[in-house]
Amino acid sequence: MRSGIRLWFNQIRNLRIKAKLFLLITVSMAVSSSISLVGLQIAYSIYDQQIYEKSAQVLNLSSTLIENELNKVERLTFSIMSDEQIQQNLVVMNTSESDYTRIQSRAKLVDRLVQYINSETYITAADIADLRGNSYSSGNLTTLSPERRALITRVSELGGGSLGWVPPDTLDYSLIATRQIRSFDNLDLNKLGTLVLHVNLDKIVNQYAREAVTRDGELLIVSEGNMIYPHTAAMKWMVNEKLSVESASKGFRIMEQDGEKYFVSHIHSDYLGWTYYNTLPFQTIFSHILLMKNWMIAAFLISFFLLVGFGMTVARSVTRPIEGLISNMRGLQISDLENSELPTLAPLSQQMDEVGLLQRTYRMMIVRIQELIKENYTKQLIIKETEFRSLQAQINPHFLYNTLESINWISKMNGQKQVSQMVESLGYLLRSSISMKQDMISVEDELQLVQHYITIQRVRFEERLDFRLDVKADLLTQSIPKLTLQPLLENAIKYAVEVMLEPCVIRISGQTEGDTVLLVVEDNGPGIDEAYLEQILTGERKSKGTGIGLKNIDERIKLTFGDEFGLQVENRLDGGARITIRLPIMKRG
Repeated sequence: MRSGIRLWFNQIRNLRIKAKLFLLITVSMAVSSSISLVGLQIAYSIYDQQIYEKSAQVLNLSSTLIENELNKVERLTFSIMSDEQIQQNLVVMNTSESDYTRIQSRAKLVDRLVQYINSETYITAADIADLRGNSYSSGNLTTLSPERRALITRVSELGGGSLGWVPPDTLDYSLIATRQIRSFDNLDLNKLGTLVLHVNLDKIVNQYAREAVTRDGELLIVSEGNMIYPHTAAMKWMVNEKLSVESASKGFRIMEQDGEKYFVSHIHSDYLGWTYYNTLPFQTIFSHILLMKNWMIAAFLISFFLLVGFGMTVARSVTRPIEGLISNMRGLQISDLENSELPTLAPLSQQMDEVGLLQRTYRMMIVRIQELIKENYTKQLIIKETEFRSLQAQINPHFLYNTLESINWISKMNGQKQVSQMVESLGYLLRSSISMKQDMISVEDELQLVQHYITIQRVRFEERLDFRLDVKADLLTQSIPKLTLQPLLENAIKYAVEVMLEPCVIRISGQTEGDTVLLVVEDNGPGIDEAYLEQILTGERKSKGTGIGLKNIDERIKLTFGDEFGLQVENRLDGGARITIRLPIMKRG
């Protein structure tokens, strides 16, 4: 796969500039067109979403208004069921054997029922059935089929006193609200009868929801796969298995029936378990958008071919001067660059664009290359001479090492042990100072430098120098910048031993503090004047030692490990100076 892509890129890279420009314009137009079309599609999707949101708001408002009225019906059924007169008259109708008493109770029951339904606009009829099968009704009752009567009875029995709804059917367009009437006397909840209210759903929809739906749309109400509203057969095709499965969530989709597309949004209600649909003819709301989309695609295609033709013309105007420049380069390639003649200047009538500037720059480049060839030849001679002098300068240190070695052997042969030790220490210090191979060494190697330096100084000061070393073995592998301790020891000798007549104690100690290593160089001399110390640390005055001052050592440590590390110089309370070196724990392998 990768080899195929690499081969494809190599083929493109080897194309002529004319072909590359043509390919670039073509790809750019294709990409821009694709992005534009994708953007249009996204815009259409956003437009669809906005239509859905508006439709969902309409549906939400419609369903809320409808269900508010149905909730009033539910409260009405509860009022009728719990009415004391209705319950008393039902008890009489269920238990009394006197015809006269039953007739009186029947009249009272119907009068009370009439009072209830006259106050409601959307109740077309009400019916109460007692336990003996007698029916007491008010309003415009429609003839119910035996199947519908059985369904109403089953729904009321399943409710057990709570409200149940029976959707309309092909013969009866009324929405049925039914519930059992149970006795509230002593809260025994014995069944007294069954209440049935006929609700005019069409009137509720026309009153509260129809005006909220667009004139070209259609409101549908579906419950458990059954069409509740409207009753026309034209929209029955929407009640199918797929619609029922997807009706439990909010959303929208485009459906097609008999060659006609519909934009369908729906919302599910938890109160009655109904799903409300708003259907809009797709052609009505999207015809202008589809026309605009087709026009934009046509405009993209036309502009694509026009730009491709224009790109080919521009490519030819760019590549022709370049091809002429290439031919000049090929002619120069087979000649001697150093001794070749410069290309002639371009005529004044030549175009002054980037290609014309390229030709002029090419001539200046040839001139510069010839100058660089001569300059490089001169530099090579200087480098050779410098290397020769460097090799010659290396003879002097080797001569000095050999001379010290000869002195060492003569001292040993003559029994001058002290002179031999001084010469060996001096040779070790000389090699360590001149060697530039390592910037970081171990504490152990640094202490060896210190020991050799002390060997030389003890010959000089004898009993006046009391050197003590107290560094733990686990710190010997710690990394430290080269020539850190030895210059500090040299400063201690200069500022303490040289100015004292009595013995001076110089002590080097080491310890760890968390993730930090502390190396301390201290003496019991007269200490350091604060003003003089400030001048040394700021670099205003140089130290008297090897030339590596305190500021130099502090800056090297900070550059290597960070600003939180370095030197801390202070005077001891009991006399003398103390210099603390703060380093991070860093073992050498």
